[in-house]
Amino acid sequence: MNLKPVLFNIFILILSVNLSFVRAEIVDPAFEALLKQQVDINEGVQIQQIMPVELDSRLPGVEQAVLWTIMGPTYWRNQLSILTHESELLKLLGTIPVVGMASGFGPVMSDGTLQVETKISGPNDPLCCPAQDKMLYFRYRDGQLSDVIPHSE
Repeated sequence: MNLKPVLFNIFILILSVNLSFVRAEIVDPAFEALLKQQVDINEGVQIQQIMPVELDSRLPGVEQAVLWTIMGPTYWRNQLSILTHESELLKLLGTIPVVGMASGFGPVMSDGTLQVETKISGPNDPLCCPAQDKMLYFRYRDGQLSDVIPHSE
């Protein structure tokens, strides 16, 4: 018996249950609508966390960092998007993939670097259950969202 499909289905079930608990927080439908424009017709959008951040002082107001998941028929991918309100409308500034299973935001560093906490698979972890903590770092500057090494310029 091949255990990979069974483990994958268990993983998807656990992920769905965990994401449903996160969804208890009320999410603005405008956020979901904007993110849905980035996915294929057979994919869904699941918002995990939204955090107000000041990443670009040239932009009016405060940006919104959004951790979200593209839910496909047999796969999922985590994403980080930065959005802002411009002339009463929500505008997407950038999106980048997030490696691993994103668990939330860390604090924004003094240089404007956004931290994202994830779990990745270690050498002996089953496919369903990544256990190794990893911190990823992202920066939005000059209209670009990119992953960075902390304290690098």
